[in-house]
Amino acid sequence: MYEVFKYVAFVLMVSLLAGNSYALDPPKITCVSLDSNNNLILNWNPPLDTNSEFTNYVIYYQDGNGNPFNQIATVTSYGQTQEVIIGNFADDVAFYMVTVSDGGLTTSLSSDTVSPLLISLDVEEKEVEITWTDLALYSSDSIYRVYRSVNDDSWNFRGSVDFGVEEFIDFVELCSAEVKYRIEIRGRGGCLSVSNIATESIDDNIAPNQTNLFCASVDTLDGSVNLAWERTNSGDGFGYLVSHIKDILGFDTVYGRNNLTYNYNQSGINALLQPETLSVAPFDSCFDSVVNWYNQAADSLRFQTLFVDSIFYDRCEGKIGLQWNMPKLGFPVGVRFPSEYQIFRRENNGPAELRGTVTPEDSIFLDSGLVKGSTYKYTVAVLDGVHLKRAISSTFEITVKPPNAPDYLYISSIQNNHETEENVVHVFTDTTSETTKYGLLRSLYFGDQFQLVNTTNKTSNSQFSITDPTGTAGQSSFLYKVVAYDYCEDSIYASAESKSIWIGGYSNDQSFINDLEWSEYLGFENAQSSVGSQQLVRVTSSIVYDTIHTFRSEFSVLDTVYTLSYIGGEVCYFIEAIEMDTNIFGLKETSISNMACLTYEPKVFVPNAFTPDDDGINEVFLPDVNFIEPTGYTLSIYDRAGHLIYITIDPTEGWSGAGSPVGVYAYFLELKNARDESVNLRGKVSLIR
Repeated sequence: MYEVFKYVAFVLMVSLLAGNSYALDPPKITCVSLDSNNNLILNWNPPLDTNSEFTNYVIYYQDGNGNPFNQIATVTSYGQTQEVIIGNFADDVAFYMVTVSDGGLTTSLSSDTVSPLLISLDVEEKEVEITWTDLALYSSDSIYRVYRSVNDDSWNFRGSVDFGVEEFIDFVELCSAEVKYRIEIRGRGGCLSVSNIATESIDDNIAPNQTNLFCASVDTLDGSVNLAWERTNSGDGFGYLVSHIKDILGFDTVYGRNNLTYNYNQSGINALLQPETLSVAPFDSCFDSVVNWYNQAADSLRFQTLFVDSIFYDRCEGKIGLQWNMPKLGFPVGVRFPSEYQIFRRENNGPAELRGTVTPEDSIFLDSGLVKGSTYKYTVAVLDGVHLKRAISSTFEITVKPPNAPDYLYISSIQNNHETEENVVHVFTDTTSETTKYGLLRSLYFGDQFQLVNTTNKTSNSQFSITDPTGTAGQSSFLYKVVAYDYCEDSIYASAESKSIWIGGYSNDQSFINDLEWSEYLGFENAQSSVGSQQLVRVTSSIVYDTIHTFRSEFSVLDTVYTLSYIGGEVCYFIEAIEMDTNIFGLKETSISNMACLTYEPKVFVPNAFTPDDDGINEVFLPDVNFIEPTGYTLSIYDRAGHLIYITIDPTEGWSGAGSPVGVYAYFLELKNARDESVNLRGKVSLIR
C-alpha cells in the first residue's frame, strides 16, 4: 500500500508540472464475484472522460498474506465494465482499480478496495449455519440471497437476510447429503456479487438435545395424564417418545418438533389408582437401521403424577387428613418448580371449592365440616411459578357414610307403673342398625320442645322398654318420642310421637258419686292402627280390679260407689286403651293410664247387741266399716273385769261370743282412714241368747 501511495504522489507531481492535464476519476466497482472455479469477476462503472484522455484501467491485487498490492490486470478499453481474472481467489484477497489517462502520464486515485464474498459453513446434525464476509459495496436492493444445492442437484433459493447481516441458518431435511451454498447480492447497475461455493457433508447420527417435562397433570375423568414439555433446541427434532415407566414399559410417540403437549392414555395407565411415572425424549428424523429407531436422546427427568390419599378420618367430628406424594431430587411430582399446593373439594358433585393452600414444603392438609350422607371429591393442584403451569392430582373420593339407622322405631304402648307412678314406654325397633343407645324424650304439649329424660343401651331384642323416671304421670299426660343414637352420640332416627293417657276425677262425700275424665291415647295410628276400646278399671283393694265400663270414644264417666261392698280407704281408677287389631308390626298392645285414687272418710256402724243363738240372724258382733285402710284395723272385746277376751285385725271377722255368758261387754275399735290417720271408737255391746 505504501508503494501505491508513492506512485500516486509521483503522478500528481508530474501532472502539476505539466500544468495542462488532469487525472480522471477511478472506476466505481459495483460487483465482485467468484465463479464456480473461484475465478474473480469484477464489474465497474467507468469514470467520466469528456476529453478522451483515457489510457487504461489497472487492477491491483493483494494475496492476504501481508504482501503489497501488485498489478494483476490491465484493461485498455474505456467502455469495458467487467473483467475476469483467472485464479483461485476464494481466500482473504483484496482488489482495487485506478484509471490511467493522458497517455499514461496521469493516474487516478484508487477505487474502493474490495474483497469477494467468502462463506463458511458450520454443521450441527442437520442444521447448517452459513456465515460470510462483509461485501462493503453499495447494494441496490440491500438483500443477501442464499442458495443451496443438495447432492449436486439444481440450486434452490433458501431465503434472504438484510444487507449488513452476514449469517443464515438452514435446515437440511436429509440425514445424509452433500450440500453446497452460495450467496448473491445485486449491485448497482444490476450486476450480481456472488460468493464462493462452500461444501459440507451432512451425516446425522447424533441424537437431538435432551428436553424435559415440566408438567404431568392427571385427567380426573379417566386417569390418563396430560403432559407438557420444553421444545428440543435441536433443529432436527422430529418428534418425542413418551415413556410410561412401570413393570413393563409403555411408549407412545408424538411427531413434530413443536408439538409439546400430549394426553397419555395408553393401556396400563391409571393415575387415579396410583402415582404414575413418565418421561419424554426427543428424536430426529434419521432412522438408524441398526437399532431400528430414530436418533433419540436419553429420557428426561422422570415425572411422577400427583396422588392424594387420606391419612386419617373421623366420621364423628367430620374431619379428614389428606396427604400427597412429594418430589425428590431428580424426580419431580406434577410440575418442575412447585410454588404452591391448592386443595379443592366437591360436595355431592357440586362446584369445586378451594379449601386452602399450603407451601411447597407441605404435603398434608386437614379439612373439616364433612356431613354424614354426603360424598366428597378432593383434588390437589400444584402450581409451577416458573412455567406458569398447574398440575392436577388424582381424585380422592369419600362418602361420609350415614349411620345405618333403624328401618323402624315405634312406640308400641305407654303403660303407667302404678306402684312408682312412672310411665314405661314400650318400644319396637329394627335391631340391625348401628344404634348404640336410645333416648326417651318428653314434651308437655304439641309443638313444645322435647327434653331428654332417660337413655338405655341397645340390646339384641327388638322389643324393649324405657322408663320416664320423673314420676309425674299422675299430673298430666305427656308426649313421648324415642330417638336412636349412633356411636358418635348423634341422633340418627326418631320415632313418631305418642301421647300417654292421664285420668283424674273428683269424689262426692254426700252422694258417693265419682266424677272421672281422661285424655285420649295417641300412638297406635303410627303403626296404621287405632284404639279399639277403652276400659275403665276400678280398684277397691290390692286384689280387687273390676272393669266397670268399656268405651270407644268417650272420655268421662260418673261412677256410683255407695252400694259397693268392699273394704278400703280409697277408690282408684285407670284406663286401658286396647289396640283395635294387629298392626303392621304384628303387635296388638294396650296402653295404660296412671291410677287416679279418690278418698272417703271412714263409714262405721257398730251394732249395740247380737244374738248368737244359731237362728242365722245377728249371730256375730261385726262392725260395719267402709273406706278404711284394712291394715290399720283392730277390734278388741273386754269383759266386765276389763280382761281382753277377743281380738281380731280382720275387718271381715266378727266376735261370735262363744264361751261367753250373756251380758254387756266393752269393745275398742281401732281404724285408719285413707290418709293413714287413726280413728278410734269405744262402746258397749250386749250379748243376748
